[in-house]
Amino acid sequence: MKKLLIIAVLFCMTATAAKAQDVFLELLKTSKEVADDKSKDLETRKIATFKYDELSYMAMKVRDDVLRDTTNLDFFNQTVKMLNEQSFAMHEFVSLYLDRLAKAKKKQERDVIITVFRNASINHPLFNDMDKDLILAYYNNENYLTQFSLDTDWVKALAAVRKE
Repeated sequence: MKKLLIIAVLFCMTATAAKAQDVFLELLKTSKEVADDKSKDLETRKIATFKYDELSYMAMKVRDDVLRDTTNLDFFNQTVKMLNEQSFAMHEFVSLYLDRLAKAKKKQERDVIITVFRNASINHPLFNDMDKDLILAYYNNENYLTQFSLDTDWVKALAAVRKE
């Protein structure tokens, strides 16, 4: 009877964590769909590609830690919550960026917006990843509107740009 109760509790905890992951998984799925949709314009597909790559990067960075101890449900739930919060903040960050760019009337305004958002991205690392080629793949690529670091704490970066 005790084993059955423990299994029921574990099942409920896993179901709760899965619901918390819905934002991450939904953004991952929709970003991939948009990136692959040839009927969308190129810039929209590039932005979706950035989002998909960013979400994949975050999942890759936490994967080993989660797999190292599959019995620690608290750690698993915290990791899922963090992915969820970071995913939502990244989505909001990119949306705010695109909105501000669209409202900018002069090139000088656009340049300031780009600089503020790029700086917020690079100045708020989440993992302190030393693989600069990977994390700066978009940051150093002028072919993408989303020139942000993959290693970004999106919650902090979003707060920083909202203060500006």
